[in-house]
Amino acid sequence: MSRSLPVQQKGFTLIEILLVIVIMVVLSAMVVPSFFQATGASVEGETRYMQKLLRLAAEEAQLTGKVVRCSIYADHLTFEWVDSDGKWQALADDVFQIVLPQAPIIVRRAHLNGDAGLVYGHLKDGEKPPLARFLFWSDGRVSAGKVVLGVKGESEAAEKTIELRSGLGGIHVLDDTP
Repeated sequence: MSRSLPVQQKGFTLIEILLVIVIMVVLSAMVVPSFFQATGASVEGETRYMQKLLRLAAEEAQLTGKVVRCSIYADHLTFEWVDSDGKWQALADDVFQIVLPQAPIIVRRAHLNGDAGLVYGHLKDGEKPPLARFLFWSDGRVSAGKVVLGVKGESEAAEKTIELRSGLGGIHVLDDTP
């Protein structure tokens, strides 16, 4: 008598496939909304971080008795002060070394009220001029103006503005950006 061996089936059952699909749908439902909300939160976070750095630069000027200059570019900031020879030198403190908005956040606009701080001096070969240069004086005065941050390639809806002015609360984030 010959016996036939059972045929082994390969593959997944319908239940197993449906279970995997349900798990993927649930996971994507949790991840996708947080991905789209991260942009607004990122702009807010970078704006608050830049506000703190600008306040720190103002405090540095007051504590050292030297003028501090912040040059604002679309993709980075530089902080300098005048040395004993009257030349602008990068601040040596680690906090001020390389300050970049985290991609995809960029500085969309920066402008001064009036003309204080606009002197670019000598630019190195191929160096682009900054969007604006803000000065922080040892007596607490600040170049008045605004810095607007946003997401590269997106609408202005997610923009945040930092306003700089002399006096109490002189460097603050505006609640509603026009």
